Amino acid sequence: MKKLALKGTEKVLMIQLRRIGDALMCTPAIRAARRSFPEMELFFFTELESASLFSENPFLDGVITLDKNRSRDWVYQLKKVFEIRRHRFDVVIDFLSNPRSGWYTFASGAKYRIGVGQHGRGLFYNLRFEHSSRKAYAAAERVEFLKFLGVEVDGVTLDLFLNRQSEEYADRSLREMGLTREDFLISVSPTSRRHFNRWPLERYAELIRRLRHRYSAKVIVTWGPGERQVAEKLRELSDSEGVFVSPRSANLVELGAVLSHCHLHLGNDNGTKHIAVAVGLPTVTIYGPHDPVSWTFPDPRRHLYLQGLPLCEDCNKRKHSCQELSCLDRISAEVVYAVCENLIESLPELRKFAPSGVKVN
Repeated sequence: MKKLALKGTEKVLMIQLRRIGDALMCTPAIRAARRSFPEMELFFFTELESASLFSENPFLDGVITLDKNRSRDWVYQLKKVFEIRRHRFDVVIDFLSNPRSGWYTFASGAKYRIGVGQHGRGLFYNLRFEHSSRKAYAAAERVEFLKFLGVEVDGVTLDLFLNRQSEEYADRSLREMGLTREDFLISVSPTSRRHFNRWPLERYAELIRRLRHRYSAKVIVTWGPGERQVAEKLRELSDSEGVFVSPRSANLVELGAVLSHCHLHLGNDNGTKHIAVAVGLPTVTIYGPHDPVSWTFPDPRRHLYLQGLPLCEDCNKRKHSCQELSCLDRISAEVVYAVCENLIESLPELRKFAPSGVKVN
């Protein structure tokens, strides 16, 4: 692999479009690049949905945003290209490497354009990265791109930096819900944009009732744009006074601030889970057909997952139209509760919430 002979003062753009989790997976690479080259000008290009995740990131000099709802507006697209070109980037690293991000990379005019040269997209790049066939955490895969720059990597811990306004919002939200720092707070995220990632609400409700009964836990159900009705439905099904629907947050930093007050996060494979990881929560994730190794932080003491196996042989082809979802149906509330119970009773910061008389090894 060719390594660039950088002066350390270059202007670098990192590109990651798409979802919240995808964007957060780039934060270890951003941190590593900044620490290796303190004088480098470092920018990040992402979609509007994820931009607030980087509003307080001290390792970045700037964030360029893309409105995905204007994907067919070619005037807007060309203006975005000119915006990128005005920066005169020396290096562009395209973590996503799909046709659209590849086009932006090529059009940037950068001297060095780094991306994955598969599926005929190699023409966009003059330094091509080849993915390993070995499964790895998505953040670790992105860090591998930095080998071209000779960057020293310092782990794959995700970064989300809160600010005073978000902390005040979280404090105010907890007061409005009648919650205190002495409560055992569990965040639950039952939503997903993709139907094949949604574990049934009825099972979430059963799980919540079990956790409420054993640990007297208070539950905050989180939601995003267009999802409040799902959160309200889960609260209704849970039939418990200790279940609260989180208030509307103005941005993802505010959501992260609320999550930072919780002790444990449960949920589907979605962006909220990755925000929970970034603010330091242990997690239990229920997976549909996606690869848990790629999307679960690699610390089995604090981050556990469940997946109903075996998956259908043609899962990748059928998952978007699949109505059976046998992979999710195989996961019972009882099994998820057992995993949560083991996690709670194994972690020192959670063990204090175990009922008296429970034997903890």
